[in-house]
Amino acid sequence: MNNKQLDLVIPLDKGLPELLASFQNNFYVNVLPETVIHRIYYDTFDWLLYNNGAVLEVHEEGESRRIYWQANQQSSLRIQLGLSDVPQLASELPDSDFRRQLQSVISVRELTPRIKIKVKRLPLVMLDKHEKVVVRVNFDEHWYYPSKTRAGTVLGKRIAIKPVKGYQDEFGQVEAFFEPMRLREAQDNLIKLALLESGYSASEYSNKLNLILDPEMPAEQAMKQILLRLLEIMQQNTAGSIRGRDSEFMHDFRVSIRKTRSALTQITRVLPQGTIIRFNQFFSGLGKLTNPIRDGDVFLLKLESYQQCLKPSSQEHLKPLREYLVTSRATAQKKFVETLKTQEHRDQIKEWREYLENADPTEPPLENSGRPVYKLADELIWNMYQLALEEGNAITDETEAEALHELRKTCKKLRYLMEFFQSLYPARDIRELIRAMKGLQDNLGVFNDLHVHAGILKKFIKQSPDSRAKKACKQIVNELKRRQVKTRGKFAERYAAFSSGETQKEFRELFVDSRKG
Repeated sequence: MNNKQLDLVIPLDKGLPELLASFQNNFYVNVLPETVIHRIYYDTFDWLLYNNGAVLEVHEEGESRRIYWQANQQSSLRIQLGLSDVPQLASELPDSDFRRQLQSVISVRELTPRIKIKVKRLPLVMLDKHEKVVVRVNFDEHWYYPSKTRAGTVLGKRIAIKPVKGYQDEFGQVEAFFEPMRLREAQDNLIKLALLESGYSASEYSNKLNLILDPEMPAEQAMKQILLRLLEIMQQNTAGSIRGRDSEFMHDFRVSIRKTRSALTQITRVLPQGTIIRFNQFFSGLGKLTNPIRDGDVFLLKLESYQQCLKPSSQEHLKPLREYLVTSRATAQKKFVETLKTQEHRDQIKEWREYLENADPTEPPLENSGRPVYKLADELIWNMYQLALEEGNAITDETEAEALHELRKTCKKLRYLMEFFQSLYPARDIRELIRAMKGLQDNLGVFNDLHVHAGILKKFIKQSPDSRAKKACKQIVNELKRRQVKTRGKFAERYAAFSSGETQKEFRELFVDSRKG
C-alpha cells in the first residue's frame, strides 16, 4: 500500500467543486480556509538551470517564504535552503555544496525571476470518529500570469493526498476513492507548462548567428540579414548590460558590436560607403565605452588565479586594488548607461534597424552588392586566411608583441567571416576549420589578456598611495610577464597547426576549389 504523498492531475474540464462535494459525501472532512501560494522560479537569461534539469524555487505563503533547490532531474532530493533571498550571482553565497552546484551550472550568470505561478489551494483534512486528522488533502489550481496586462491562465488542477503517520488504512481508502477516476500522477513540469502557455522557448536565446543564406542571393541582401541578426543579439543583451551585474550580457553585447564593425569593414563594396563610415563610427564609439567594463570584469575573474603567486598575508594587501577596480568599473558603467539612455543613441539604433529592414537594393548597385553571396564569401575568407598566414609567417622569437596582437585581430576577422557565411558550406567541413583555429586564437587571446591586465596593474601602481598594495601588484606584474613568456613559447606549436599544409589544403578545397567547374 502506498504511504507516500500522492499527487494527481485533474483534467482541466473537470470542476473542483464537484470533486470536493463528492469527496465530502464519502468521508468525514473538515474544509480549511483557502490559501494562496506564489511559486517563483528563478533562472538565468538563457535558462541554464532549466536546460540542465535544475530547479531553484521560492514559495511564498502569507508571511512564510521558503527557498528550494533541486540539483537535477535525476535527484529526488529537494533541499530547503536556509536563505531569506535568492542570490543574484552564485559568487554572493558563502562556500557550500549549494554554491558549488549552482556555480557549476550558471557560472557568472545572473539569476532573476523567470516564471511566477499562483496556486489557489483549498485544503481539507479527513477525520476519524474521534475527530483526529488521518489524511490531509489539497485541491490546487495553478494559475500562470504571462504579464501584468494579460489575463491569467489555469495551467493545471491537482490533488495532493498526504498520509498521516499511523493511518495507512485511511490513506488507502482515499486512494481507492480516486482510483476509478483514472487520474494520472502529476509528473508535469510546471515551468514547461508555463513556457508553452507563454509561447517562449527555453532554448530561444543564442549568441550564434544561426542564419541560413541562399548561396545565390545578392550579397547586399545577405549582408543585411547578417547585420540584422547581430543587432538582434545586441538588443537582447542591452537590458542586462545596463543592469551590469551579469558580465555575460556585456560580453555578448560587445561581441555583436565587434562582429558588426568587422562585417562593415571586411565585406566591402556591398553597402554605400557613407553608410559604412557613419555606422562604423557609431559602433566604434559604443565599443570603446564597453572596453573598460569588460576589461575590469575579466581581470576580477582572473585575479584569484593571479594572486596565488603572493603569500597569503600579502593577498590581504590587494583590497585597495579591488576597490580601485570596482570603482573604475562603476564609473565606466555609469557612462555607458548614460549613453544608451540618450535620445541620440535610441535614434541611431532605430535608424540602423530601419535601414537593414529595407529590402530595396542600393541604386546604383555597387561592385559587389548584386554578386551571388557565395562568390564573395569564398573570396573574402580565402584572402583573409592568406593575410593571417602572411602575418603569422613573419613572427619570430624576436618579433615585438604588437605583431601578435595584429595577428589576433586578423584571426578574429577570419573567424567572423567564416561564422557569417557558415551556412553556405558543408556543416562538418566549416566547423572543423573553425575548430582548427581555436588553439591559435586561445593562445593569442591569453597573451593579449595578460598584456591588458599588466597595464591595469601598472595604472593602479602609478596612482595608489598604498605601498603594500603597490608592492603586491608589482609581484603580480612579474607573474604576468612570466605567464606571457610561457604563453608565447606555445605560439609556434599553435601556429604550426593553423598553417600546416593539411590545414591550408582544407582551406583551399573549401573556399577555392569546391565551386570550380
